[in-house]
Amino acid sequence: MGADRTQDPARQVSAYRIPDGMRLAYLADHPALLPQLAELHFAEWGRLRPDETLRGRTLRLGNCCGRGSIPMVVVAVRGDELCGSAMLVAQDMETRPDLTPWLAGVYVTPPYRRRGLGSALVERIVSEAASLRVPTLFLYTSGAESLYARLGWTVLDRCKYRGIDVTVMAKQIAS
Repeated sequence: MGADRTQDPARQVSAYRIPDGMRLAYLADHPALLPQLAELHFAEWGRLRPDETLRGRTLRLGNCCGRGSIPMVVVAVRGDELCGSAMLVAQDMETRPDLTPWLAGVYVTPPYRRRGLGSALVERIVSEAASLRVPTLFLYTSGAESLYARLGWTVLDRCKYRGIDVTVMAKQIAS
């Protein structure tokens, strides 16, 4: 399920500077990175899904490898090195089935943190959602509310999700 676009988000230049030699691409174009990305996501968020295994996480990520459609995974790469990721998925909180689609899986490896890469990954997913004519995008976070607020996201709700305090946020994309 693709979309006609006059400008491909894969070729757009981010307003947020990413380190030299790095680029944002679809995970579908870098399938060898899938096991490593699954390990990083599992280590970071596995506590939210205690019944999920690393193999299960790998399969779930593999099912999100679209290009220009929902679901998709965008990765930041430098040569063959995985530096970060962000996802556009239909659902990310089963307790909020009324909200769709979601920004999820925003992760930057430690050597590249605090350099604007996370913001660039978020901006890329927002751009992808805009090209799909998504009116509003949602996310939840347990610790990065200030980052998303700086990027134009607004608080929709604060709640407990799977035993963790989270903030649900929204960003208006298209009217």
